[in-house]
Amino acid sequence: MRHVLKYVVLVLLPVVLVTPARSSASSQEAEAAPSSASGRFRWPDQEKNGLILVNTNQYIATYLRNHPDWFTEGELILDFSVARGSGDVAAEGEYRAIRELLESKGLTVGTYTSGTTVRPAEELKSLPYETVPIEWMPTTFASIGAWPGQPRRKIIDVTDVPTRRALQNGIRRLWERYPAPMRFVDNAGAHSSVGGKQNWQATCANIYEIRRLGESLGCHLVFNVAVHVGSLSDDEAGQLIRAVGENGILVEVPWAPGVRASQALTAKAEARYRQLLDSGMTVIILFFEVPSDALLDWVATWRRPADHLYVGWPFWKKPWDGKKPWEGTNREFPSAPTPQ
Repeated sequence: MRHVLKYVVLVLLPVVLVTPARSSASSQEAEAAPSSASGRFRWPDQEKNGLILVNTNQYIATYLRNHPDWFTEGELILDFSVARGSGDVAAEGEYRAIRELLESKGLTVGTYTSGTTVRPAEELKSLPYETVPIEWMPTTFASIGAWPGQPRRKIIDVTDVPTRRALQNGIRRLWERYPAPMRFVDNAGAHSSVGGKQNWQATCANIYEIRRLGESLGCHLVFNVAVHVGSLSDDEAGQLIRAVGENGILVEVPWAPGVRASQALTAKAEARYRQLLDSGMTVIILFFEVPSDALLDWVATWRRPADHLYVGWPFWKKPWDGKKPWEGTNREFPSAPTPQ
């Protein structure tokens, strides 16, 4: 999701410990780790706001200073990082200072991590690192190939348990180095409905294991899962629900053009969204491949006030473009139906 604004956005097995190779990437761990994130995590009040900030970088400090009314206490920044351009020492200081500023304003601040890819440390652009450095992986790790256009960025084979464990050990190192109450796990999985090639059960196993890792560190998590929600079978939906639990998923294309064009497919999508939300899962949707008013008008037909349903929003735009929360085509969100 990080690389372009077009977001290209389960079973626990015995842990196989893998000792990763040391490299220059370990310089991140040279100093004492920052203190643990403070405060108990709460999902924002989606009736009052309904936005979660995504793709947040160091420039949010400027927007916070120039537009303080755009940010509200209790708001969630899903993922925050700073550029490494000036070197890790300077980036570390900048990261800590801005994070402290955001938290002082009552904002909850998460971090970004890829859940299935690794790349050389010299290519990592952000702090905290956006992926586990490939140098931390054993030379025998299993890969299904390279990320499109990035030949040195490898996608792990989620069916290979030792490889999953090695990646998760690397994620633990990153998360212990940079404590946070929220973790956004990008590239968590792609369903066959969007061209995903990896085994869905193994994908959900990896999600579940990363979830348990995060929970053991006191974190909540949101997984970027590329999927046309209505295309999930009952069994696949059940696997995803068990994997994610009462954490969350981000859906980049919540109402694809092909689904919008079909009343039957739209009905399936509505039913599946309701199943996910009724399970206690949080869902974050993006305004992608669908006009925002059309999406909000559709969501209004099945959304309920108690849902943990949010819209992913850039920090550099006025909230809701100046409209009321959840307002679609110049009308307020209608009263939700009483659950039967």
